[in-house]
Amino acid sequence: MANVYDAVVLGGGHNGLVCASYLARAGMRTAVLERRHAVGGASFSDEVVPGFKFSVFSYGLQHLYPRIIHDLELEKFGLKAVPYGDLFSPTEDGRCLITNDDDAATAKSIAQLSRKDAEAYPKFVEFHNKLAEYMRHLGTEVPPDPTASNFRDLTRTLSFSWRNLGMRTKLFDFVELMTQSAEEYLSRWFENDAVRALFAYQAGIGNFVGPHSRGSALACLYNMLTDHSYEVVRGHVIGGMGTVSKALAASAQRLGVEIHTDAEVDQVIVQDGKVKGVATKDGREYRAGLVASSMHAKILFGKAVDRKHLPDDLVQSLEKFNTFGTNWKINVACNRPPQLKALGADNGGPIPVFVHIGPTIDYLEKAYDDAKYGGFAQLPWMTVATPTHLDRSMAPEGKHVVNLYGGHVAYKLREGDWATRRPEFLKTVWRVLDEFAPGFTNDIIDYQVLLPTDIESILNIPGGNILHGQMTPDQLFSRRPYPHYSDYRTPVKGLYQCGSSCHPGGGVSGLPGLNAVREILRDRGKKLS
Repeated sequence: MANVYDAVVLGGGHNGLVCASYLARAGMRTAVLERRHAVGGASFSDEVVPGFKFSVFSYGLQHLYPRIIHDLELEKFGLKAVPYGDLFSPTEDGRCLITNDDDAATAKSIAQLSRKDAEAYPKFVEFHNKLAEYMRHLGTEVPPDPTASNFRDLTRTLSFSWRNLGMRTKLFDFVELMTQSAEEYLSRWFENDAVRALFAYQAGIGNFVGPHSRGSALACLYNMLTDHSYEVVRGHVIGGMGTVSKALAASAQRLGVEIHTDAEVDQVIVQDGKVKGVATKDGREYRAGLVASSMHAKILFGKAVDRKHLPDDLVQSLEKFNTFGTNWKINVACNRPPQLKALGADNGGPIPVFVHIGPTIDYLEKAYDDAKYGGFAQLPWMTVATPTHLDRSMAPEGKHVVNLYGGHVAYKLREGDWATRRPEFLKTVWRVLDEFAPGFTNDIIDYQVLLPTDIESILNIPGGNILHGQMTPDQLFSRRPYPHYSDYRTPVKGLYQCGSSCHPGGGVSGLPGLNAVREILRDRGKKLS
């Protein structure tokens, strides 16, 4: 016998849980179906090495939308984050840039490399904080379809334009960000290569671009813009990123949401153009006239929905969405944390929580080139985060966990395969670490390696792209995930999208889930509460 609900949400990642919670707040009997043994998706903590707890995939909280935290009372259910503090970026000549939210202190650090750049930095921050206001606002908007000719979509486009008249003054600034490379754009602000690399580093996070790639200016500034302006809980989450998911799940269940794990969706049931429910691979059926999917758009439209129910333009667009993943994650259990040579850590200097290794523009570009031609970076850029400086619950006394995240690697190698070349790849990572933090690899106890193919297999994200698709201009706003289907609706009546392959994209923001609920309720004559 089928289970009957008002709404069924596919996927128990953070967006699915957000969507389900707001549907329940609106009075709907709601179920969440999660294919894995636990909810959370990429926001997941696990004891990968006995005694050591890791944020296995996502490893820091930066974007979670404040309204979600407040409405769902996530802090009441255990969400607590502590700031990472300073970001340390060692240079090739043995110095170290130290940046944080104190603009004067950051400018002072930049001054050791360039007084001119130190003077430019406060202006750079002020200028981009203004852009951030619009970026933040756009994240909460539903993208209109400017090509549509029906009355509903024309009205929405006009309404969007009216609400955002103020953006006209920033139009050319956005055009520059969308069309220029990171190196080209940052050169307008800074003369020193290491200072430009400090910001260009951001471009490769979730995106297969180098600092010379067209459009990488927007990619590199996406995280930085938000980070400078959001009034959010951010930093390391106590207990790891799984705490975010546990808080969301607890809040959802308090609202009456039923969560079913080990429930992999096989088919979305469609009759006469309307959704009727879903069937799981183990033969269960969940009936509902409303289904919201946080699964990747390629999975939803490419596998779960029979293509006979989809228009030709959508079917033809399925593979055009670029989900090429080139980032990797290594979770390390160790006896001592990395100690940067540039900080004199071996002589009693500071031991940082958060480090970026990517000292020059050429260094970043070479990592991109190596993967572009079917290999992997011989000198990978990487983030080195040691959360156990802030949270002793994650490792035994005197031990540490370290999150390594970097790029780039080819999803599919031109020569050989990952089964045989994984050890060779690891050597490049250890070599860079020992260059900047001598002797660290001698203190490694054990580790877990996650390449794009691993991420794809575990999380069911096509291509293993952590942002569910590149965050480049051609895949944002009204083009995400596909032109004409960016408003969370689908060609099947009652079937909606609410995952990170939708606007505004990847990162743990919850906005795809929140925006989708707003449209679901709008279609039912209700408002989000």
